[in-house]
Amino acid sequence: MWNTSTVEWIDVELTSFCNIDCPGCFRQIKREKVDHILNKDVITLDQIKKWITRENFPNLKLVNFCGSIDEPTLHPQIIDIIDYLDCDVNISSNGSTKTTDFWEELGKRKISVMFGIDGIDQESLEKYRIGSKFKKVKANWRAFIWAGGHATWQFIAFDHNEHLIDIARYMAKLEGFDNFRVIYSHREESQESKTIQRPVESEIVCKYANQKRIFISHTGVMLPCCFVNSEFLQLYATDEYRTDFQKLFRDTGGMLEHNLKSAEPDEVMSHWDLYGTDKISRCESTCRQAKQDVFLEEAL
Repeated sequence: MWNTSTVEWIDVELTSFCNIDCPGCFRQIKREKVDHILNKDVITLDQIKKWITRENFPNLKLVNFCGSIDEPTLHPQIIDIIDYLDCDVNISSNGSTKTTDFWEELGKRKISVMFGIDGIDQESLEKYRIGSKFKKVKANWRAFIWAGGHATWQFIAFDHNEHLIDIARYMAKLEGFDNFRVIYSHREESQESKTIQRPVESEIVCKYANQKRIFISHTGVMLPCCFVNSEFLQLYATDEYRTDFQKLFRDTGGMLEHNLKSAEPDEVMSHWDLYGTDKISRCESTCRQAKQDVFLEEAL
């Protein structure tokens, strides 16, 4: 099922840094356990040049900078990394970082940015995006869009903001966003997040495998998907092997055999077939019972 030559999409968690405090984020939910691994590491440009190559991934079409715990635009070499890549680039960002000059430079590169904006003003935005500044986000998205960037307004639905969705969609259209996306979160910890019931699949349908997609953690560990990254992060922070995925990760070589700092991508993937989705409860809960975020996206 896993083969470097068929990979078309790589999610990269560039850093362990973030500038805001969203209550539903892994950083906050597991704060006491993971705090000591936060705000410390980045994947360097040199590492990207070594790991993400046409030799390693000949059919790569998209690199998506998004992670479980990071804000990609805080990476000091983010523009140089984008300039190196010879494929489409997407960044998921809260938009509340850097200067308008920085965002203008991103826009000139015609990349796509998913702006996380769960409100229409400071009051509604900071109820979940704690520490984000609406005026700053607005100035940044304008600089990005006016310079030629492709922007999507991403809106997580909660009890406190669901009535603002239509207004946010209208604002997004007026401001020149290409798309508007509403997320209904599966995470119970996301305060009063709204959910949509999804049918249970008759068998496990691997989302990442179907999308020819993989995930690289800020540690350099390469994983089959972002869903098991949360279990990896807990293992990395505590060194406790509690879940079946964590035990299989250990039994197939642990950090040494799964890390691109010490192994080639095809060597890492050679272990994944040993997992078998029927052996991992996370695959059962996420991709059969469909405990995933629901994305409703439309062009503007």
